[in-house]
Amino acid sequence: MDERLHIDLPRWDALPDIGLYMDQVITLTERTFAGALPSGEITKSMVNNYVKSGLLPRPEGKKYGREHLAMLMEIAVLKQALSMEDVARALAPLAGCGAEAGYAFFRERLRDLECGAQDGLIRVDAGEEDGARRMLEWGMAAAVCIIRARRGA
Repeated sequence: MDERLHIDLPRWDALPDIGLYMDQVITLTERTFAGALPSGEITKSMVNNYVKSGLLPRPEGKKYGREHLAMLMEIAVLKQALSMEDVARALAPLAGCGAEAGYAFFRERLRDLECGAQDGLIRVDAGEEDGARRMLEWGMAAAVCIIRARRGA
């Protein structure tokens, strides 16, 4: 798989388990998405807006933990294809799973979609009964396609 296009989100246990300040969060997300998303795709003002809008929980003492980092990575992917209102709706089903399980699902599903895109076939589980879960699937698939299109692959 072309590493320029590949978004390999870190495993939950690879996310820092200590609180990070905003500058550290931005550095971590930029490194995670290097080559796959345009530089500056996540900024301090964006993170602050996500907190103000309730999309992201408030940091604890100006420090962001694993849950924050996982959610920021999910948001960064989905916002390639969806409006922020739609990102919030698409992420709703993951909230019921718990942060770690929801992130693990998102990470694995993203990997599956990228592998499919590499082979020229993206399969979306459109049979889901839950409309929000279906929206998440389609949003992730659209994001993968947009990321690949921007990179010319």
